[in-house]
Amino acid sequence: MITIKEIAEKAGVSPGTVDRVLHNRGRVSKENEELVKRIAKENGYIPNQLARRLQSNRRLVLGVLIPDPETEYGYWEQVVAGIEGARREIESLDAEIIYSFFDRHDGESFLKAAKEMFSHHVAAYVVAPIVTDGMREIASLHPDTPFAFIDSSLPDMKPCWDFAQDPIAAGKTGARLMGLEGKLSHVIALQTHRGAFNGEMRASAFVSSMRECMPEAHIDDICIDSLEEMDGILSSTVPDDGSPFGIFIVNDQASILCKSLERLSLLSRARIIGFDLSAENRRLLGNGSVFAIIGQRPRTQGHDAVMAMYNYFTLSAALEDNLTAPVDVYIKENIPRSDHWL
Repeated sequence: MITIKEIAEKAGVSPGTVDRVLHNRGRVSKENEELVKRIAKENGYIPNQLARRLQSNRRLVLGVLIPDPETEYGYWEQVVAGIEGARREIESLDAEIIYSFFDRHDGESFLKAAKEMFSHHVAAYVVAPIVTDGMREIASLHPDTPFAFIDSSLPDMKPCWDFAQDPIAAGKTGARLMGLEGKLSHVIALQTHRGAFNGEMRASAFVSSMRECMPEAHIDDICIDSLEEMDGILSSTVPDDGSPFGIFIVNDQASILCKSLERLSLLSRARIIGFDLSAENRRLLGNGSVFAIIGQRPRTQGHDAVMAMYNYFTLSAALEDNLTAPVDVYIKENIPRSDHWL
């Protein structure tokens, strides 16, 4: 049975070109489109991995490749809760989910976790493409296996499904929120994971928007290499004139930021905007330590990514063009009482 890689070799094109032709994604020249379709037809290409599994009477296996929930601050636990909800819906329907966790700071850990996941012959997988080079590598090694992005996207890759929030929209939203309660003389965009595409895009969009809406403010765009650096960076960056200042932290670590500011006796002056309603972020939002939280529905992302893959294989459901997670805004007055809505 011919594969996408073999079709690519026969046609003299890349596997990515073949994938775009067979799954109607992206632009391909008419000549290459006709050639790829002819070779696929003549060699009996079966368009999805479910058909292959049905031929061999094998169970549908879906993979999940995400950071270890125990190493983060509640965000990935919410993603897993959503995935577990989907698992309960499909486990009695001859389908199963395989988890493979990695350390987001270790590219080798990502590749090792991916290798373990693929050893289970997954039909498709959900992945957080945080380790960008690693993501490109596994996609090239497994061009026939469809995947869904959650949490983050990569601009040069075209997954079958993309549930990640638009980081530019999120950054612009953060800037609008920062200006709601008056002007600030000093504003900081804070990244805590160097090289993270999502964080970089959020920070860049925030800084650009802040320069438009608060042109008189001093704006710093800072990325720290480890959380241990936070106290020192903040003490040397925040002005000591007693005036209010703003910090836009581009991930779920607002609670870590608050602890650092409290140690430095700066928390009462800070207008903090962060991401994701972890239990601790929820508490800090409720007591006023955090001004606003931007949500990206991690539970829904996890649940819907699994169900989209399952429906694609079992119901031949068409791929949707726009699955981007919304930019939800939470302030003290509208914290949802139940995690169901996250």
